[in-house]
Amino acid sequence: MDWKSARFLLASTATVVVASQVAKKLCKYFFNFNKRSQPEVVSDDACSEVFNIKNREINDVILFSDDVVRHTIKVPPNKDVTICESRELNCFKLIKYIKSARETLDVCMYLITSTEIAEQIIRLGQRHVLVRIVADSDMADTPPSQIKKLKEYSFIQVQTNNKSILMHHKFCIIDGPKAVKRKNILKAYAEKLNIHAQFMKHNVKQIKTKQNKGFVMSGSLNWSTQAMVSNHESVIVTSHPNIVNKFEKEFESLWVEDEPAILSSL
Repeated sequence: MDWKSARFLLASTATVVVASQVAKKLCKYFFNFNKRSQPEVVSDDACSEVFNIKNREINDVILFSDDVVRHTIKVPPNKDVTICESRELNCFKLIKYIKSARETLDVCMYLITSTEIAEQIIRLGQRHVLVRIVADSDMADTPPSQIKKLKEYSFIQVQTNNKSILMHHKFCIIDGPKAVKRKNILKAYAEKLNIHAQFMKHNVKQIKTKQNKGFVMSGSLNWSTQAMVSNHESVIVTSHPNIVNKFEKEFESLWVEDEPAILSSL
């Protein structure tokens, strides 16, 4: 190899090395630039933690107030509970909790006038969530109550309290253990009556689903736009088993069971 060929080879090699380094730096520059140009997602535990309800270990407080407030309170045993309030966020939080129902939704509410919440209840029923509602007889037919609209759907069970005592409760139970057990008994009974369903059950592989932990929401809040937009209201959300159990007992005391023979094992 003569000197000219060697020099040409060295020059070509150097060019390739330089070009590859330049390309590497350009790629690195633009990659880092894209990362820098993307807005940082700040994890505000005051607002994001309450939306992580997959494990259903919930101890939350929703306060409807005029001010945006973030603070933390201590709940035994040494657990921090973060409270984050603003009217818009809390409306979103309330509906998100309702939407999280997977099996059952038991509602005991003095007044339901919010069309947004009514729509969410209808969607839950369409997803085969078993919905039961106990409403006050005087308020149920008073406009703009949504009870009449909800009664139009056969998959939503609505009862009005006809007792002389005012039904002034404002709570709901999501996936309560007793309600889920009731649903499973009714489902099994329906399948027993349905020969086709029995055939399909034996021939289709059954997928075991993990039961969601139930929780309750209770407080001063009626499910009305007026209350959420204008009033000072509070709602406690908890999955504590003892508290959920007590609210389930109260709901069952008000609910008139239309299938007593089937559900006698409850």
